[in-house]
Amino acid sequence: MSKNYEITIDAHPNFYNDNLERKLNVCFSEPEEGTNMETGILVLIPGFGGNANSNVYKKMRKQFSDQFNLITIQCDYFGSEFMQSELLEESKQSFNDMGPLQAIDIISSVIIVQEILRDNDLVYNSNKVIAYGHSHGAYLAYLANVFAQDLFSLIIDNSSWLLPVYLQSNRHLYMADKTLVFDYFVKRMEDFDIEIYDLRRHYKKIENKCLIHSFHGDNDNLISLREKEKFINPLKKSHLHKITMETIDDTFRSNSHGLDADFMKMFEYVINDIKPPFKKTKKLVNEKFRIETSTFSYVFDYKNKIPILTREKK
Repeated sequence: MSKNYEITIDAHPNFYNDNLERKLNVCFSEPEEGTNMETGILVLIPGFGGNANSNVYKKMRKQFSDQFNLITIQCDYFGSEFMQSELLEESKQSFNDMGPLQAIDIISSVIIVQEILRDNDLVYNSNKVIAYGHSHGAYLAYLANVFAQDLFSLIIDNSSWLLPVYLQSNRHLYMADKTLVFDYFVKRMEDFDIEIYDLRRHYKKIENKCLIHSFHGDNDNLISLREKEKFINPLKKSHLHKITMETIDDTFRSNSHGLDADFMKMFEYVINDIKPPFKKTKKLVNEKFRIETSTFSYVFDYKNKIPILTREKK
């Protein structure tokens, strides 16, 4: 049985609200027999409706750790409480930003666990760092890969969009007795910057170093397969797996958004059947870099390993 831990760390300050201090809960599991030079790292990234306490994610953290020799990590990133099935009041102090601060939380959770391993003299394979995301979670994996271009070795993407739909329209959650309408706070903010969210814009400007396996249905109502093809096909080291009515099985039970995927079987399929290589690569660590948009300059500083993001108005 894997060894399971939960820690609370100082999170990246809320740069939307005068760098207000925050905390971040991080859950991680270690193989029962400990780590070795083949032990990888897997960060699980849920989308809307998922969280670190979801039974399926608890099970994946525990099972995958032993089954695949992985340190499995998960955090409830900034604003994830507003992505569930309950209407909560958002404010500048806490809200669903759907992008930059969420991605920074994911990066921070991976790096802090890496530091814990090093501090305890536990070896692992630094060339085997996997991000496994579903819908918005997969989108955040892509965004984190832009913000930390030397961190991830593999992204497994289930139905990522390229720009969060709920930045421009409301989220409707249909329940048995009512419909909940989420009109998210972020899109009404005075300094809202949609350009920092657009994966198409980012991946035209970087050389992707991370292996990508993307799974997308031809009946996805949030982002079309054609849009996804235009994004994935030009990227280096990227593979698009099209899910159609003809390819539906007990792993991918639908060709619509989310693929009605069995999350555990999907991961097993990638690792056991596709068998992505984890080759030793020369890490070109850039301690400080900028991403420019029309209205802001985003400065990422990794001098102290945990990222610090500063947003400067032009």
